[in-house]
Amino acid sequence: MPAVSFYISQNILDAVRARANAQKIPVSKIIREAITFYLSLEETKEAKERVLKQLAKEKPFGGLEAWEEVHKERSAADVDRS
Repeated sequence: MPAVSFYISQNILDAVRARANAQKIPVSKIIREAITFYLSLEETKEAKERVLKQLAKEKPFGGLEAWEEVHKERSAADVDRS
């Protein structure tokens, strides 16, 4: 694995070191996992946008009017629960 240098604030480094010590894992593993997670957030966001775009285009639930009717029905059912 190639080595990379970067700057982080002392308080972040202290927090990462504390977590690494608590979990008995290397600091580099925490940093790698954080970067991997950050990169996956963009992929997740793009996937959500694709799904929402498709749902808006296809209107599988009958559009806004049908959604409002279902929402009203479900809200009434929730009120009746005790």
